[in-house]
Amino acid sequence: MKKTNLRRGLAVAVGAVAAAGIIAAGQPASAATGGGGATSGSTSAPAAPAGGIAAAGITTKATRNGGGVSAAHVDGLCNLYSNGDGDLCLWYLSNFGGSHADFFFADSNLNDNRFNSPGAGQGAIVGNNSESAWNYDRHLTARVYNGVNYTGPSGTISPSSGGNFTPTFANNVESFQWT
Repeated sequence: MKKTNLRRGLAVAVGAVAAAGIIAAGQPASAATGGGGATSGSTSAPAAPAGGIAAAGITTKATRNGGGVSAAHVDGLCNLYSNGDGDLCLWYLSNFGGSHADFFFADSNLNDNRFNSPGAGQGAIVGNNSESAWNYDRHLTARVYNGVNYTGPSGTISPSSGGNFTPTFANNVESFQWT
């Protein structure tokens, strides 16, 4: 009788641990780590274009934060490359709606960029006009800021995650960098 109760108790405990693991696995990375998330943590990525341009190797934070020009930067596509590098895409509307702008390199002033894909908000200034975002990069976290030059309150968008901006950041992002 004691063995039966012990087995039942063990089965319940193992089941609870397994269920907790499943629930944690379904959470966005920002929820699992518990902090600093700038977005609501959508679990569904907007579709990335098929076949992005293959990159030679994983780029570093220093490379991506140093600025630069590349076919990958602001090309109107939310790119995800075969090496795991990807863009930060910002949408004019919530739930990845309307026009979007894509960024491979960090940008210290989003007020000089415009939403460039078709949809509501196309041509509008990106700074202080984004309601949702997705980080297509699989290695680097995007840190968004309320002010230009990486100033003001900041929040993070973990690799391969995003969603609607929280009230602190909705229509209130002016710069971002890779961390």
